[in-house]
Amino acid sequence: MHIVTRNSVIVILIVLSCILVSSIAANNQVGAKETISKISISPITIKEGNFVTFMNRQHPNNRIGYRIFEHTPIVYGEVPKNIQEAGIDLAQITKLEKGFLKRPGVITIKHRIKSKHWIRQDWIFYMVPVHNGVDMLLTVETHDEGLPSYYGVQQCFRMSGEKNSHWRHKIAKTPAFSEYDLWAREKDQPEKTSLTYVLRQGRWQILPATTETVGARTPLGLLIDTKRTGGKPMNKVGPYKAKMLEPVDCGLITRTNQERTWISGLFWELTSHLTNHHPADCLHAIVNIGGIPPHAKRAFRGKVYWFKGTKNDLEKGYKYDFPK
Repeated sequence: MHIVTRNSVIVILIVLSCILVSSIAANNQVGAKETISKISISPITIKEGNFVTFMNRQHPNNRIGYRIFEHTPIVYGEVPKNIQEAGIDLAQITKLEKGFLKRPGVITIKHRIKSKHWIRQDWIFYMVPVHNGVDMLLTVETHDEGLPSYYGVQQCFRMSGEKNSHWRHKIAKTPAFSEYDLWAREKDQPEKTSLTYVLRQGRWQILPATTETVGARTPLGLLIDTKRTGGKPMNKVGPYKAKMLEPVDCGLITRTNQERTWISGLFWELTSHLTNHHPADCLHAIVNIGGIPPHAKRAFRGKVYWFKGTKNDLEKGYKYDFPK
C-alpha cells in the first residue's frame, strides 16, 4: 500500500503547474511568431528607377508600375503665410518620418522638382513592403515660393498587360489586372467588362469599361472644383481630361482580376480625384499636396494594396489603415 503524504501532494501540484505554464508560454510564443511574420515579412519587393516596379512572389508573372511624377499640377488658391495658418505640425511629421525609417525593408526615393510648370519643391517617398501591399509616406518641402492651398498632383498606378505597348512592359506587365487584355478577348462582345471599382454611397461600384478616360471626385475634389469654377464644376478634370462621373466616398480605387480573387488598389490621403486611364492601363489618384508656406514641410500617407482577397477585404483593410 502506497501512502501519499501532504508533502508529496504539494510536490505533484507544483510539477503539474510548471507543465501547464510551460505549455501556455509555448503556445503564446508560437502565436507571437506567426503574428510577427504576418506583419514583418512581405511577399512584395520593390525595384527603383524612373518608375517604381512592384513584384509579388505570391502572384507571379505580374509586375505593377508606379510613376511618382508626371504631367502638370492643378493649381488653385493662396499660399499660407506660416505653418500656424497652414495647420502644420512639424513634430508629427518628424515622428512619421522616423517611424518609417525604422521599419524593415524601407526604401526612400528623393525627387527634386525644378520644372517650367511646377513650383520648386523637394519630395521624399518612403515605401515599406507589408503583408498586403506597400505602406507609403510622402514628404513635400518647399523653398521660397511655398505651395497654394490646392496643388493637385497625379500619382500613376500602372497595370499594362500583354496587349499593351511593348515599351511599357519594362515598367509594368500585369496581365492579371489588365483591362486591355480582357477587352482583347471580348472584341466581339458589344459591352466590355470593367475590373475597376470605387466606393460610392457605401457600396462598391464599377467605373465603366471604356477607352475614354473616366473618373470621379471625392468630397474634397467636389469642394475644390466648386470653388475654382464659381459654383459650376467642369465636366473633365486632370492631365488626361477625365470625364467626371458621380462623386465617390473616398480616394480608394481598386482593380480586381477577372475571377475577383486578387486585389490591387491605391489610396492617398487628401485625394481629390480618381481616374481610370487608357491606353496605358492605369489608375490615377490626384492628390492635394498644397497649403505649404515657404520653407516648410507637409507629410501625406498612402498605400498600395496587392493581395489575394475580395473587395470587402480591401475595404476592411483600408478602414483599419486609415481610420476616420
